[in-house]
Parts: sequence; structure tokens; C-alpha cells
Amino acid sequence: MDTSIHATYVIAGAMLVVALLLGFFALVVGRILGPTRRPADQNPPPEHGGRTGHKTWVQFRLRYAVVALLFVAFDMEMVFMFPWAVVFKRVGLVAFFDMFVFVAILTSAIFFAWKEGAFDWEK
Repeated sequence: MDTSIHATYVIAGAMLVVALLLGFFALVVGRILGPTRRPADQNPPPEHGGRTGHKTWVQFRLRYAVVALLFVAFDMEMVFMFPWAVVFKRVGLVAFFDMFVFVAILTSAIFFAWKEGAFDWEK
């Protein structure tokens, strides 16, 4: 091997060792100079300042997540359609059929979501 390759490995290794030492030094200094932990009974949750005396489980409707996923899916459709529109003239009929299949799949997804009641907010 060439000596310049060895020198490159030595420099990269030295940089790695220095980075690890600096990280370890930062952790040690943070542990020494940082605040001490309080016991759990004196450390309330930061959200509201006190512990609750009742069950705090909150159920939310999954329908919002389904609509968000549908939005992301159709947002990605636009990401695919813009470059397609740019090269449509150059590619020709093959590009048209590719987009036809793509839109057909997305349309079937809309109809499936509609049939399953994803757009019915009263359910």
C-alpha cells in the first residue's frame, strides 16, 4: 500500500479518538457540574405540575390518522405527477399508460377508503 493511504487511515483514526475523548469529557463534565436528581416523589411531571389521582388514559379516534395517511398518499401522487408531466411529451404513449395505471390504483384506494367509512366523521 501507498504511505499516503496509511497516513489517511492514521488521521481518520486520530480524529475518531479525539471525537470520542471530547464526547466522554463532555459527559463527565456534565455529570459533575450538572444538577443533581431529586427523588421521584419530589419530582412531579412537567406537563401540569402535579400527579393525577385518576386514570389518565385518553383514547383518540384513529380516523384522524387514516385521513392523514390518505393525505400523505395523495401528496406523494403529486410528487410523482409533476416530473411525469415534464417528460410526458418525450416519452409518449407509454408514459400515458403508466400514469393511467397509477391513477387507477389511487382511485381504487379512494373508493376502498370511502366504502370502509374513512371519510364518515360521524362514525
